[in-house]
Amino acid sequence: TMIQTRKTLLILLISFFLLLIGIIIAYETTILIPGKLSGNKSLIFVQMVMQLSTLALIPIALYLFKFSYINKSVTNPNSYKGFLKWGIVRICLLCIPILFNMLFYYLYGEETGFFYLALISTISVFFIFPTMHRCQEERNPKNEKLE
Repeated sequence: TMIQTRKTLLILLISFFLLLIGIIIAYETTILIPGKLSGNKSLIFVQMVMQLSTLALIPIALYLFKFSYINKSVTNPNSYKGFLKWGIVRICLLCIPILFNMLFYYLYGEETGFFYLALISTISVFFIFPTMHRCQEERNPKNEKLE
């Protein structure tokens, strides 16, 4: 049902954010030592890869349900599996780069570019947050009544 599907997506999203908070707490309390890769020559390459991937994945995640193949799977009236599968993919497209950007932020000695990328992606999550209204709208864009 829609309620169970929404709960699953919400649990996944909350799990990502709990992991993110765990990373932040571990580094801020110096359980893990920040700056392990400070001064490493790989910084520019990693920054470029993270900038390109983060900024490319945000619009893909936001417009994922507009692609015709995915839209057919998401709006299938016989099953919620497609909606759940693509909802999970969309959350992962935004949340995995958030985690990596925060990790690199601390590993490279609080390099602010990674922090800002994580912040931009985090703000983008609000546009896909699985509220019941949003789930029903995306699952059934013609406003037919669903369970």
